[in-house]
Amino acid sequence: MARKRKLDPYVSVFVDRHHKERFRYRRNGLSIYLPHPSDQGYRTAYADADLKALGRVEIAPRAKPGSIADLLARFYQSIGFRNGSADWQRTRRQVLEAFRDDYGDDPVIAFRPKDISKIVAAKLEKRKAGRRITGGTAAALRLREQLEGLFDFAVRQEWRADNPVLLSEAVKHKAKGFHEWTEEEIAQYRAHWPLGSKARLAMELILWTGKRRSDAHRAAPPKNGRIAFTAKKTGKGQDLPVAPQLQAAIDAMPTVGITTLLVTEYGKPFSVGGFGNKVRDWCNEAGLPQCSAHGLRKALARRAADRRVSQQGLKALGQWAGDREVAVYVAGANQKELAEDALGAVIEWEREANIG
Repeated sequence: MARKRKLDPYVSVFVDRHHKERFRYRRNGLSIYLPHPSDQGYRTAYADADLKALGRVEIAPRAKPGSIADLLARFYQSIGFRNGSADWQRTRRQVLEAFRDDYGDDPVIAFRPKDISKIVAAKLEKRKAGRRITGGTAAALRLREQLEGLFDFAVRQEWRADNPVLLSEAVKHKAKGFHEWTEEEIAQYRAHWPLGSKARLAMELILWTGKRRSDAHRAAPPKNGRIAFTAKKTGKGQDLPVAPQLQAAIDAMPTVGITTLLVTEYGKPFSVGGFGNKVRDWCNEAGLPQCSAHGLRKALARRAADRRVSQQGLKALGQWAGDREVAVYVAGANQKELAEDALGAVIEWEREANIG
């Protein structure tokens, strides 16, 4: 018996009169044809259909002209938004659609910096919604970030002359975030997991590429001494040289996957959740319960900062867009030595310039 194809919820497939497979999304009276699931635009088309079926996407002519709902409808059709990955789009929509629920009919031009400050401050308060906890510092930061992008779009569309979010009160991130691996912890993990183990390869892969677990678990075997990635979160590509330590970990493996370096005990690629859980187990077994996959990304940034890598170099390495993101990851850098080097450079400049 042929195995039944697994499709996304509300998606069906049929063969048309030209003997071509057609995929259709049907929900709440809505019927939309989708690209083939293997096509690059399928995830975006599916997400759009899902939101339309739930009545979450407004058509610009039906929204009040100049309102937040009107702006959002246009924003979702913009090049900047549509160029993002499906996961990136979904994350932004979740935040912005909640904002639309409360302020969709309000004029874009009416928002002042103090209004944004009040809206973001309200998000700081944690609330229980069913079984979920909403709000908090991270939620407020996400909201402010997405509103900054939305009002930037409003400025580009000449709906406003300024971005009120930039002048609103900033949110201070109180959480420490993921623990950053120390050099001692890296050595302890290596001592417990020798070359030739999946646990060791996973650690070296993340440490020498700085990738999120959502990208590391999909890493393909290197070609010509380089390893390529396309970030799931942003859709940005990156091609890095393979560090000798990573190459040694690959060479020591009895086998690696055909499409991905790391595979499960059944020879299949890890899911992102499964990979994260496995790294968690490997850290626990090495006596490092405080460590995680993301902490290795922070360790690479800190190592690079300690080696005097420039701000632009750090941003390129971690694929960070802004300086604030870099600051979070390099907070553990040796600030004393960096400050001494900076002061020494100025002292040397003045001595050579014969000033004073």
